[in-house]
Amino acid sequence: MHDAESPLPSELPEPDSALPASDALRQPLSRRERTAVIARIEALMEYWAITVADLEGDTPDLPPPAAAPRAVKYRHPVTGDTWDGDGPHPDWLRSALLKEGYRLDELRPGPTSEADH
Repeated sequence: MHDAESPLPSELPEPDSALPASDALRQPLSRRERTAVIARIEALMEYWAITVADLEGDTPDLPPPAAAPRAVKYRHPVTGDTWDGDGPHPDWLRSALLKEGYRLDELRPGPTSEADH
């Protein structure tokens, strides 16, 4: 199994440097060359923990990267409720503006603090 500290086996060249020229690809491999190529493939499969089943199956879709949290654009000074400005206005914001008498500039947070991240 691969771990961050174990180097690739030294007998395995970098993939790009090991590729033969296009003319050589048209020539069949000798028995000796074929054995060497298969051994190299098996070593790489073992190193990266790839099984034959992995090769035969569909390639799984990778999950999308997690979105970074958005910056807080509005914060209620009493309740601490926040809104990043994306999507419909939250009820607390409507209430703060219409019922509690706050102005938008009063709901904008001050300098960024560690709690915002």
